[in-house]
Amino acid sequence: MRFLSAHLTDFRNIRSAEIEFSRSFTALIGPNGQGKTNAIESLYLVAALRPLRSVPRRALVHTEAQRTEVAVEVDVATTGLQHQLSVALEGASRTLVKDDKKVPAASFLGHAVAVAFTPDDLVLAKGGPDGRRRFLDRALLNIRPAYLERAMRYAKAVKDRNKVLTEHGSDTMIDAFDEIIAAEGAAIMTARAQYVREVGDRVVENFERICTPAPELKIRYAPSLSRGLEIDDVEATRDAFLEELGGRRGLDRQRRKTTVGPHLDDLTLHLAGKSARERASQGQHRALVLALKLAEITHLAEQLEEPPILLLDDMSSELDQTRSRQLFESVAKLEGQVILTSTEEPASLKALLSDPDDLRIYDVDGGSIRAR
Repeated sequence: MRFLSAHLTDFRNIRSAEIEFSRSFTALIGPNGQGKTNAIESLYLVAALRPLRSVPRRALVHTEAQRTEVAVEVDVATTGLQHQLSVALEGASRTLVKDDKKVPAASFLGHAVAVAFTPDDLVLAKGGPDGRRRFLDRALLNIRPAYLERAMRYAKAVKDRNKVLTEHGSDTMIDAFDEIIAAEGAAIMTARAQYVREVGDRVVENFERICTPAPELKIRYAPSLSRGLEIDDVEATRDAFLEELGGRRGLDRQRRKTTVGPHLDDLTLHLAGKSARERASQGQHRALVLALKLAEITHLAEQLEEPPILLLDDMSSELDQTRSRQLFESVAKLEGQVILTSTEEPASLKALLSDPDDLRIYDVDGGSIRAR
């Protein structure tokens, strides 16, 4: 799966840009604040239908424009087909077009699958649980495109329930939202728990290879349900979740918010029996994140039966030389497409290239993207 080309119109600070991608590595080079990350984010928007950063849609549109559009051509190896995909944003509306036809999100997702690795990911291990929840949800979205719709239904139901709680609404109204929240939330929790079980051994193996000597690592999905429950059966999880929503209703009314559910769950990481947030050194934190992302990429490659597109935003400058080399060596083995940003040509990447044509370079300056 590869991007062949992209055309950006009024995306953040980029008024207009055309990019032709290498089959292997494409590098966007330039000083900070010139638009490199914006270009990466535009590609991620097409792949995931959401920005890399939590911002309103309006923030993605150039300040002097009313509408933005990102159009790409993608080649899917498993089907042998090429597709034209575009995302246009204007006001509150979003238009998705696949091969010249407007389509819903369910028909759009899955044709360009990308994994992003950004400096924000480096706080996965030591930051709050919201970042680790986003990590799980982004990984699941790539495997199960319908997951996005389920997550959106859950988030809306929680928001509506919280509004009813704030306005001291009736129990009947809350009951209706509890049914939706329990059903959608149970599916989300079981999907996340299954994913953690599937990638857990990979994460440990990667960590032990990257971090030497490596303390014992344990990774676990930690639901906010107070009742001890193995999250592996959707119906049992739904029933337990619904029961707990009822039991916490008094507390939820007092706090005017929903105090249990996947929006409060966590992915726990322990080193030698202690929380990585408390115990890990800076180097161990970065090794943990690298292990998580590499496990995500290799697991996804197996699920897709081809490598996903990898979007690396300024990682060679954020990681030390050793881990930067380990990252590039690992992704090079997958033989997939990598699109990266950097303030300079990464030496650790150039050393891996056997053919200069494997690397295509664009200079980025003031929102302008030009082939070198």
